[in-house]
Amino acid sequence: MRSNISLPVIQRLTIRNFALYPGINNSGLDITFADGISVIAGINGIGKTTLLTLLLRMMLGPNDPEKATRSVGRVSQRRLVGIKKFDFFSKRVPGVLGEDSFATLYFTLGGKSIAVSRYMRDLKIKSVKIDEKKYELESETGFIDFLGNLSGLLSGYDFHMVVRYLQFFGEDRIPLLWDAGAQFEFFKILFFEDTVASSLNDAFAQIQKIDTDYRNRLHQLNKRKEALPPTRPNSANIELETLDKMIQEATEAYAEAESQFLSKKDEYDEFQKQLRNLDHMSDEAQVELAELEFQFSQTDAMFILQALPSLGDKEKFLMQGYATGCGCFICGSKSKKQLENIGKKIRKGHCFACDATINNSKTSNITPISSLQVRSLEEKIEQLRHSSEQIEIQRTDIEEKILSVSKAFREAVNLRNSALQKREYLEIQRPTQGKKPVMGLQAEIDREQDALDILAEARKEFTAKYRAAVDHAQEQMGILKGTLESTLTAYATAFLQEKVNVTFSRQTPFKIATGADRVNIPTFTINMTSSTHKIAHERLQSNSVSESQKEFLDLAFRMTLLDMVNDNGSIMLVIETPEASLDSWFMRRAADLMRRFAPENADTSRKVIATSNVNGTQMIPALLGLVQEDGTITKLPTERENHLINLLDLTPPPAALDQQEVVSLLSEELGKFLHAK
Repeated sequence: MRSNISLPVIQRLTIRNFALYPGINNSGLDITFADGISVIAGINGIGKTTLLTLLLRMMLGPNDPEKATRSVGRVSQRRLVGIKKFDFFSKRVPGVLGEDSFATLYFTLGGKSIAVSRYMRDLKIKSVKIDEKKYELESETGFIDFLGNLSGLLSGYDFHMVVRYLQFFGEDRIPLLWDAGAQFEFFKILFFEDTVASSLNDAFAQIQKIDTDYRNRLHQLNKRKEALPPTRPNSANIELETLDKMIQEATEAYAEAESQFLSKKDEYDEFQKQLRNLDHMSDEAQVELAELEFQFSQTDAMFILQALPSLGDKEKFLMQGYATGCGCFICGSKSKKQLENIGKKIRKGHCFACDATINNSKTSNITPISSLQVRSLEEKIEQLRHSSEQIEIQRTDIEEKILSVSKAFREAVNLRNSALQKREYLEIQRPTQGKKPVMGLQAEIDREQDALDILAEARKEFTAKYRAAVDHAQEQMGILKGTLESTLTAYATAFLQEKVNVTFSRQTPFKIATGADRVNIPTFTINMTSSTHKIAHERLQSNSVSESQKEFLDLAFRMTLLDMVNDNGSIMLVIETPEASLDSWFMRRAADLMRRFAPENADTSRKVIATSNVNGTQMIPALLGLVQEDGTITKLPTERENHLINLLDLTPPPAALDQQEVVSLLSEELGKFLHAK
C-alpha cells in the first residue's frame, strides 16, 4: 500500500490591484482561512465561483491534462500541458492588467510552508518560496511535479487530479462514486503501490495506442475492400496492343510507388522500434530509481542513527541549536524557554515530539553505515534521474519525427494503392490472362489483415498484463475494504434520512478500449432504502437517486477518501455548495455533514472552504453551527467572525444593490446571525 501521502491545506490568500476584489478601502484582499468551516458568502454574480477558481489555479497554475476528458478513468496520456492563453481572470475586469496585479497563496504541503505568487493577467508564476526560501522555478509543469513529489504521489499529473477533482468540489466537478472507472482511478492514485500503479498506467496506455491504430487501419482496409474492381468489365473497344502498353506503364508506376512505400515504411518502423526501446529503458530506469530511493531513505536514516546512537547524543544534538543561538533544528525557534520543557520530558522517559515512551538506545543494534555509502547512493540516484530526463528528451524527439514521417508514409500508401488499383483494373480487362498479377489488390488486403491480426494479439497480451496488475490491486483494496465501507456509510447516513450501507465488489466490468476485452475492477456501490423500497437496494446509477442525494453521496465519497489518506494529518476540502437542489431539511443535513468532516476543535487542522448565497435560507448559519435544535439562530461570536468571508463587503457592489429593497433584504438576512456594526 502507498503511504505517507500529504495533501495541500490552504492557509491564506492575498490579492493586489484586481478590480473584482478591491477589498476594504481598496487595500486589496487578505483572507486567512481558519480551521473548521470558512463560508464565502455573497449573491449571484459577486465572484464566489471566481474566488474558488483562483484558489485552485493558484496551486495548479494554467495547466490541464493533455487530451483532457470528463471520464478520468480513461486517460492514457497522463501528462500536463500549459494552456496557451489563460485569460480567465483578466476577462473579468476592464482594462489591461499590469505586473502590479497579482495574488499570493499560502499553503502547507508535506510538512513545508509554500507561498506562490502569480500574475492575475495570465496566472504565470511571479515567485515561489518554500519555508521562506526562494524556490528556483524550472518550468510551470516542473513546479507541479515538485508539489506531486512533496505530496508523496506518483506524478504531478496525479497531484493535479487529486487537488482538482477530490479536494475541490466546484463547478467542473465530475462524478466519482457513480463512475466505476473514476473510482478505480483514484484508488490507484491514492492507495496502490507505485509498481502496481505504474503497471496499470503503462498497460492502459499501450492498449489505447494499439486499439486506436487497429481501428484506424481497419477503417482503411474496409475502404480498400470496397475499391476491389468488378470481376470482368467489357473490353470490346480496347485494342490488345494499346492495353498491353497501358498495363506496362501502370506496372512501372506501381513499382516506383511500391519502392517509395517500402522506403517510408522502413523509416516509420525504425522510429517506432526506437520509441519502444526508449519506453522499455524508461520503465527499467523508473523501477531502479524507486528501489534506489527507498534504499537511500533507509541508509540515510541508519547513518543518522549511527551518528547519534544514544539518547544522550540525541539530546545533546538538539540542545546544541539553542546553546549556539541557531535555534531549534526543527522549526527554527530561538526561544530558550522550550529547553526546560524538552529536558523534563526526556528525563521522564518521554519523547518531546510525540510523547511516546523512550526505550534505551543500544549501540550494539546499530548497523555501521559510512557517509561514503550514502553519497554513493545519492550519486547513483542523480545519474538515474539524469538518464530518465535524457530518455524523455529522446522520446519527444522521436515522437516529433514519427509525426513528420507518418504524413509521408500515408501519402506513399495512398499513391501505391492508387497505382495498384489502376494496374489491376487494366489487367482484368485483358482478353487473355496468361498468368495472375505479381501483386494484386487482394494480396495487399490479405497482408494488411495479417498485420491487424498481430495488433489484435498485442492488444490481447497487454490486456492480460492489465488484468494481472488489477489482481494485485484487488489484494490491496481488500485491506482497505472495511475502513472505506464503514466511513462512507457513516458519512452517507449522516446526510440521508434513509438507511444506507456500502458494499464492495471485485467484479465490476470495465471496458479499457473499444476492441479490448472487459476487465473486472474493484468498486463500491451504495445500497439505500426509499419511500417505495423499505429494504436497502443497490443504486448503481446517479439517476437512481434524487439530485441532492447524488451530489452529497458523491461528496461523502470524497470525504471518505480524504479521511483515509489523511492519517491524522492536516486536510482540506473546498466546496461550491449545490444549495439550489436542496430543501431546508437537506440544507441542515448537508451543513452537519461538512461540519462533521471539519470540526473546529479537531486535534489536527481540518478545513472546509464553502461558498453559499445570501438567499434567505439557513445554509450559512447552519454551516457556521449557529442553528439550534429548535431551529432558532444564534449570533456569530466575535472571535469566530473570521469564519465568514462576506464578499458584499469586499467586492464592488453589483447592480442589484442599487435597489434599496434588495439592500434591506440582505441586511435583514445577515442580521439574523451577525452582530450590528
